[in-house]
Amino acid sequence: MAWHAAADLDEVSEGAPKIVSVAGKEIGLFFEGGRHSAVLNFCPHSGAPVCAGKVMGCVVVRENGSLDYDARRKVLRCPWHRWEFDLWSGEPVVPMRQRLRTYPVKVEAGQIWVDV
Repeated sequence: MAWHAAADLDEVSEGAPKIVSVAGKEIGLFFEGGRHSAVLNFCPHSGAPVCAGKVMGCVVVRENGSLDYDARRKVLRCPWHRWEFDLWSGEPVVPMRQRLRTYPVKVEAGQIWVDV
């Protein structure tokens, strides 16, 4: 893998992801919860443009069976079938094999860099 300058830092803000082409891949750049992330714009379930989905907090089940809303844990919800994936790791919210492809991100000299 190699680092590529993907966008200027001011092009990606909270709630406003940017779709870019990096090394021939369509990647969504996000800034949520004070962190940057890069996600392949392809849902592993049915190939939807997952980066068009909504970013939100996550409903979690506690050990006692109660439900709680964790606004700090950001998930990306696929716009086609509502599958949810952790925005930074790509792991699914519910147990299943499919996960989103995510890429390492760094910020240097006013640029967002992605390791693709």
